[in-house]
Amino acid sequence: MNVPHDPSLQQPFDLRFANRGDYLHAVVSGDRDSPEISLAYWRAIAAECARRGAHRLLIRDELPGQPNDPEQMVRLAQALRGSGLEKVRVAFHEPVIIHLRLVEHGELAMREAGFTLRVFGSEHEAELWLRYGA
Repeated sequence: MNVPHDPSLQQPFDLRFANRGDYLHAVVSGDRDSPEISLAYWRAIAAECARRGAHRLLIRDELPGQPNDPEQMVRLAQALRGSGLEKVRVAFHEPVIIHLRLVEHGELAMREAGFTLRVFGSEHEAELWLRYGA
């Protein structure tokens, strides 16, 4: 399922979903990122996981620009409480290696908020963790 960018809907991101057998794969892309955009796409992903009954999720972030700062990531994690993602094992693939250190703050914030999430620079490693990791 694709959730295309539609300016009339004020949705500044694209989401593409694919069922990969034992996990749901989501790719988020668009022209920019911001704390509001991050919250919106995470909520859309949570809704899709609930709709499909997904318990494992791999997200690939293709949004340009710097990741949210650590304080914004804490607020995002708190805002997602009760979204249902607490029941989903989430691997987050950040393909821009220089952003990994910043995105790791998001992993810590999400874990502290009760989510099972890990950040990876490699989609292959993310997939292995989803399927076989503890």
